[in-house]
Formats: sequence, C-alpha cells, structure tokens
Amino acid sequence: MFPADDQFEEHKIESVKKSGNGWEIQFDGGLGFGVPADSPIEPKLGMVARFYGHGFGRPVRGLFLDNRKVFYRTEAEDEEHREIELYGASANEWLRRWDEGRIVWSIEMGGLGPGYEQCIHITCAEILRVMLDKKYDCSKWSNEDKWKRDREDIEKLIFKNPIVEKLGISGAQWGAALNLAAQLYTNGPRKVMADELTKDRHIQVQKSFPVAA
Repeated sequence: MFPADDQFEEHKIESVKKSGNGWEIQFDGGLGFGVPADSPIEPKLGMVARFYGHGFGRPVRGLFLDNRKVFYRTEAEDEEHREIELYGASANEWLRRWDEGRIVWSIEMGGLGPGYEQCIHITCAEILRVMLDKKYDCSKWSNEDKWKRDREDIEKLIFKNPIVEKLGISGAQWGAALNLAAQLYTNGPRKVMADELTKDRHIQVQKSFPVAA
C-alpha cells in the first residue's frame, strides 16, 4: 500500500548498474539515483520507481519499486532524519564522530581565530567524555550546589587529562568549553544547533586541526 502522500513522481527505470553501496538506477535519459544495498527488492530494467519529495534536486524521502517500499519518511520524519545525519542523534554520537576524525557541527565559542577555537573544542570533547563516562544527573544542574560539585569533579579529572594539559588553555577557553559540553550533554547536538540565539555561529570542526600541505 502506498502512503497517503501526493508528493511523488514516477519514472520507468532505463538502466541499472551495481555499485558498492547498492545499485545506480537511471531514467528519463540520464537522471540517476542510488538504491541502497539493504533494499528489499533488487531494481530491474523496466520497473516503475516512485520517488517521494519535492522533485529532483531536492531530498528524496521515499522510494517504491514496482509498488514495493524501499524506504519512506514523512516530511517531519525526513526533517528529523536529516538533522540526525548532520548533527548526530545524541551527545554520544557527536563524540564518536569526533573521535573517528570526522567533521562535526558545532558552535563558535571564542571568536578569536581557528587555533583558539580548536583548543576550546578539543577541551569540550574531553569534558563531554567525562560527563558521559560519569553519567552525571544533569536534571539537577539547576541547583547551584549540585552543579558546583559536579563542575569541581569535572575540573579535577580534566586538568589531569594529558590532551588538555598540553593545550595550556585560558580560563575563558575553559569556561566556553565547559558551557558547550554541558549543552551537548544536556540537550543533545540537534537541539544545540537549533538554538536561534546561536544560528549565526554554526561551524564545522574536527579532531585533527587542518594544516596547509
């Protein structure tokens, strides 16, 4: 059964080519789309492909091949999917991407150049690691005494961290890194990036600082 969704186009498959990530299908004299390897149906020449979305050049949020679903998301589900792809589903995933050396989205916290910012984000990642390992109850951080105790505990651990120790960060950098890590831990990366107050400070960072060849 097709979903009750009239935002679709249908095209007859004119060619199919196997690729490492599934199949590449073509239609309408050259337009192409990648069908994922986990598709429950293998695309074949002559099949009718139904694409859900706002048309080509825009994200495809659903695909059916000869009336069988390959994948489908409502507009709301697709918005959530794209945010997760961009920012990560959780603080754990944000940190995992960072540790893997991947580029992650974040918020500019220093405004004093890339080197200064890199120190903040390296420290932020290590603070977040401590928070996740210790499983602090952030629901109680609105209590100043509880936040102070946890913050002091974090400081003791972080300033013994050899990665942070080498940076020689300032008090302002420490405060910025702690604030960002606490936001990521408490709210998750999607909510942090959606904050209207910081929408003009979105940046991409990664563990390895880029250098000119």
